[in-house]
Amino acid sequence: MPAYAQLLVIVAAMIGFWAIVMRPARNQQKRVEQLQNELEVGQEVVLSAGIFGTVRALNEGRVELEVAPGTVLTVARQVVVRRVSDIDGSTAPDRDTPSDTDAETGTDTGPDRTTSDGSGESGPTKAED
Repeated sequence: MPAYAQLLVIVAAMIGFWAIVMRPARNQQKRVEQLQNELEVGQEVVLSAGIFGTVRALNEGRVELEVAPGTVLTVARQVVVRRVSDIDGSTAPDRDTPSDTDAETGTDTGPDRTTSDGSGESGPTKAED
């Protein structure tokens, strides 16, 4: 293969790498930076650690984020990575869904159920001798 053809393949690979990896990463970085500059009090946001919260106050490089009623975290503005409204679908757990109990029948299906003799011990019922 001629030298110019090898050089052409290397240049094409570098352009492909830039188009596939570097360009989308740079665009994402610009979107996050724009979001961090446009933060407003009352917005629901997500931190890079996955913590959801509502912006309560903005300082120069800090954001006060309410994560639960009465619980406010002060974080660096750079850790805010997206708005909750921008997330596709709901990632928050559905709090109306029962986890270990069957709400319709009242039957406890969890691992700490009591035995049929009412002794309060966990585990299978012992056979009588």
